Order: sequence, then C-alpha cells, then structure tokens
Amino acid sequence: MFDIDENRFLWLKDNVMRNKFTYFLAIFLAVGAIVPMSSFAARGSLAAPKLLNLYLGWQINEADSQKLADWDLVVLDMDMQWQAPQQMRLLKLLNPKIKLLAYVSAGELAASRGQGDPTSPSYHLWQRADENFFMHSSGGARLSWWPGSYLMNATDAGPKVAGQRWADALPEFIGSELMSTGLWDGVFLDAAFSDITYFFGRDIDIDGNGKADSSAGVNAAWKSGMSRLIGNVRKVVGKNGLIMVNSSSAYSSQVNGVLFENFPRFGWAAPFKELQSAVATNVAPSISAINTNTDNNEQPEDYRLMRYGLASALMADAYYSFDAGDRGHQRTWWYDEYDAGLGVSRGSAVRLVATGNDGASGVWMRSFDGGLALVNSDSKPHKVDLPGVFEKLHGTQDGGVNSGDLVRSISVPAEDGLVLLGRTESDEIKNSAFTNGSFQAVYSADGVQQRNGFFAQRTELPGGARIILADLTHNGSEDAVSALNGAVRVTADGKATVFYPFGSGYKGKLSLAVGNTNHDPALEIVVGRDKAGPSDVRVYSSSGREIARWVAYNPAFSGGARVGIGDLDGDGLREVVTGAGPGGGPHIRIFKTDGSVWGGSFFAFNEQERGGVSVAVGDVDGDGKDEIVVGSGEGAVPRVRVFDFRGTLEHEFYLGSKPLLGGLEVSVSDVYGDARKEILVSGLSVF
Repeated sequence: MFDIDENRFLWLKDNVMRNKFTYFLAIFLAVGAIVPMSSFAARGSLAAPKLLNLYLGWQINEADSQKLADWDLVVLDMDMQWQAPQQMRLLKLLNPKIKLLAYVSAGELAASRGQGDPTSPSYHLWQRADENFFMHSSGGARLSWWPGSYLMNATDAGPKVAGQRWADALPEFIGSELMSTGLWDGVFLDAAFSDITYFFGRDIDIDGNGKADSSAGVNAAWKSGMSRLIGNVRKVVGKNGLIMVNSSSAYSSQVNGVLFENFPRFGWAAPFKELQSAVATNVAPSISAINTNTDNNEQPEDYRLMRYGLASALMADAYYSFDAGDRGHQRTWWYDEYDAGLGVSRGSAVRLVATGNDGASGVWMRSFDGGLALVNSDSKPHKVDLPGVFEKLHGTQDGGVNSGDLVRSISVPAEDGLVLLGRTESDEIKNSAFTNGSFQAVYSADGVQQRNGFFAQRTELPGGARIILADLTHNGSEDAVSALNGAVRVTADGKATVFYPFGSGYKGKLSLAVGNTNHDPALEIVVGRDKAGPSDVRVYSSSGREIARWVAYNPAFSGGARVGIGDLDGDGLREVVTGAGPGGGPHIRIFKTDGSVWGGSFFAFNEQERGGVSVAVGDVDGDGKDEIVVGSGEGAVPRVRVFDFRGTLEHEFYLGSKPLLGGLEVSVSDVYGDARKEILVSGLSVF
C-alpha cells in the first residue's frame, strides 16, 4: 500500500506554462547534445541489477528525468500524463528502453482524487465512481483502512451502474484515459488484495442487502472479481503491455509482476519463496520486484539494508527498489552496487549454507556473466569459498565492504548481501599484448595504482597464449592475434589464418606487437622470440605474408627479443622498439619499420642484470608522443620505468623489494578512454 496524497498535485498555471519552455530545452539537450550516461543501470537492457523506481511524487523536472532515466522500470502516478507529459517523453528519449507504469489503485479510491483539476485523470476517475462501486459495511458506511481511501467493490455481487461493475469500469478508464495517450507501457495496480477481511474487518456487505457476509464468502467473491478486473485490464493494455500488482501474489499468473513491498521487514524466507514462485509463474516478461525501504526514515546510508534487499532480488531474477517507504516513494538514491555490471545470470541461485528447515534460510549465491551475488538471511555471518578469484566493488559509499579487495573466500555478514565482480576484462586492453589468464595491475605513468587489478581472460582462446585485440583491417570491428607454441593465429573479418614466423619447429613463446608499418590503413604484426633463440624480428600482414625481417642484437645472442611499436617522436611514422630477452642485459634498441636503425640504444636497468627486459610502447603522459615502458626481467627487483626515445628516464616505480623470479610483463592501454594510456603489469603475486 502506498500513501498517495493527491492534494499535492495542484499546480499553478504559470508553472505549467513554464514547463513548456523547459520541455523544449530538455528535448534539444537530449537529442542535440546526446547527454552522457554515467551510471550503469543498463538503460533498459534487462542486465542485472534490474532496477525499479516507485517515483510517486507530484513533480518531475529535467533533473529528475536525468536521474530516473537510469532505472529500468519506473512507476509514476497516472496524473503525471497530465502534469508532466514532457518529462515522460524526455525519459523515453534518455532511455528508449525504459518502461513507464501508471499507478492506479485497483481496490481503493482516495477522496482527494476528486479534489484536483477537473481536466486531470484523477478527477475523471472520481467522477466515474458511483456510490454503488464502493464497498460498504452492513450499516451502509464506506470501508476504509488507509486514511482518506475507500474500499471499492471489486466483486461481481454488487449492483451494476449503467451495466458495469467496478471490475469493468476501472479497466475501461485505464484503456480510454491512460493507455490511449501512448505514454505508458502498462499499469501498476495497487491494493490488489486477495483477503480483504484481513485489512477491513468482517463487517462487509458485498451484495448491498444490509447484512454482513461470511469472511470466506467475502474473500472468495473479492478474489474472483479482482481476477476478472485484472483480466479486463489485460485486454486494454494488450498482450505486450505490462501489469504489476501490489498487496498479493494470488494473481501472479495473470500479471507480469508482483511487488513485494517492505521486504524483508516481516521475515525473509516465506516472502523470498513467494517471490521465486511469482517470477516462475508470471506472464513474460516477468517484472516482479522487491521494495526494501527504511520504514519512512530518511536513511539512504543504510547500506546493509540496501544490499540485503538487492542481493535477495538478484537471487530470484527480480527487479529492485530501495527508498524511504510507503510515505517516501519519491527517491533517486543511487548506490555502488547499481553500477555493478553483472549482466546475464548463469543459472539459478544455489543455497550454500542452510540454516533452517524452511527450505530457504541461509546463504545463497548466484553467478552472472560479470560476477556474482551472495545473500545471508541468517542472524550470524557465514564464510564461504568462491568459485575462483573475485573483486569486491571499489566503492565510495561503504569502504569497509566495497574495498576493492580480491578474494577467493568471503564472510557474508548477518542479514546482508554482497556483490562481487568477476575478473574477465580483457576488453580493456586494446592494441597491446597480454597473456591470456594473467592478472593485470593498472598504474599511471608515475606509479599510482589507478584501479583494482583484473584477470585478463578470453575464454575462446587458449590459456597462456599471448593476445592482442585490435582492428587489424581497419573496418571498425575487433580482430584477435594470438601466439602459442610458436604459432601465430589471426582472426580477422571472420577468417582465421595461422602461420609460424620462425618455422614449425619452433615451439617457444613469442612476443607480439601490432601497428602500422607502411602507409596503408591496415595494421601489421611484429613478432620476436620471447626467450630462447636468435633475436630476429619479423613483420607480417594480417594474412600471414612476411613484410620485413632483421636481427635486433648480436647474432650469437640466444635470448630472443621482446617487441613494441609506436610513434616515439610524433611525426606520424612508427618505430619498432626491442628489448633483450633472458640471458642478456636490459638492452633497448629502436628501429625503423624496415629494420634499419632509427635511433640510439640504452640499457633500461643496470647492464649487469641478465634477466632481460619486457617492453611496451604508448603515450602514457598525454603529450602526443609515445613513450617506451619497460618492466624488470627475471630475478630482478620488480620495477617499471618510462623513457622517451632518447633514453631519458621520465618515471620509475617499484612494485616490491624482493627479486621476482619470473620478471614483469608490461602492456599499455587507454583503459579510461582519455587519450592517456595506463600501464598494465602482470607477473606480480595476486595475493
């Protein structure tokens, strides 16, 4: 049940006229400026978390629309089509997939509906409400449970008015007054009770004969009539229209969704099982939802309660709403968890820990493409093992929980929920090589950690392969280059090409880089032996055709050559940078793309070190010129250095004080899309 005080909707005419101007201004901004969308909420994509906003206030301005557009499903009072149609249209412009539901009470009617503007839908509905449509006691008094609202006679036992009962009149109003505007995607039917004697007592006269009917008879007649009412609403909203009900799940098979309000104030297990059942029986698409709230207290910082409800909704594939309560359904509170791109679920929720015999209580987990969610309904915390390494959210609201830590197991607090991210973000590394399945730490050029690390993983490619994701053929689509056991595989334009740069007999590790080595739009592939073997460098087209080859170091050196490519001096031409492999000093050399020497050479670290050096090339300081980024080699203290093309040291940072047996691998990628590339480092210990 919601508290709807319709007296608040009375607006002065000059306010309405003023909104005409702001409407056109907002439309211009929305269409012409393409307003950036900073929040996740998938803009109607139905990816988890799916968000519901019960925005039942009486004013919506452009700022409200900007915020509300981040929700997937929004319930507005039916009078919003009269008071703010421009803002409803703006919501649709900002989020074309958003669904707007008109709030209508199916079982009650507030007297204040008849006190507003005569042109409003509320007033029109009140005018249709003949006294015979109201439910009365045996003494003839209207029945009321919510102050100012009166119970309607939804049964088929009451008298007809002009050939109709309430179960006919209300759906007809919804069709002619609301759905006909084209602004709504469906309706939200409040007060769709199944047991009215629970709320309104036993003195109920459903047929108007002056006598109270039996409780069983009253409830059966009401439930039958409400079912018919909902069926009539389905006819006017159409098969693609959405219907959500509140106050009972008895009609779940007739509607798209049931709202479970005040969850879990009156218990967790029973309503959770009821929610699962509703989602399973709803008309598709299911929009059943949980509303968790702060019991009419203004406490948006109750993060534990918010997480508890959200994680419960995620377990059941339900929508989620969190606000102040039935007297405060007008909030745009936003949380770190709402921005968690969990995506599509990978199967049903699994109960990891059972703490009761009710079939529900305990710790539940559900996996998604982008991570997983956990909920603990018990009164004490429980530690659980996770199916891999996951990352806590790097949040701003509850640092103790959303700390960004990497975890293999976690303690789920009592009556709480958690959202964790999976580490499969290889898409963040573009045009630079990484090892498939490796853990990547992200730093700025001066060594400041930019975000939590992640596991770079492409499931369609073998683990341990060296990978580069880039648009090789310059057609706007992503291609993949991978190297494993001496073979290079190129997948471009839907075709796969495999070649062996150093012959089929070489089964060792390869170093890769991609860049433009000539004047055509396509990118070429630069390859070197990563460890064992001569230090020759070779350049290939995406089709496997050799374009150039040369030897980077002394022909007698057998440690191979690591490669990178970029425009070091900003002249529009690319240079190839090599770093000696293990067994050699940390020697850097620079070549033109045909193999001729371009510039000088230098040692990235002490020339006495013999673990080699890893190398990547990219603009890490935003000056328009690429820098040479190097990582220390095998057996050296882990550190990263950044040089310009002259070998001048620009930045250096340490990542430990003890020698690292396997050395570091460095990559560069513009993770944030700001034209300044970040340094990605692998080879460090994850924990």
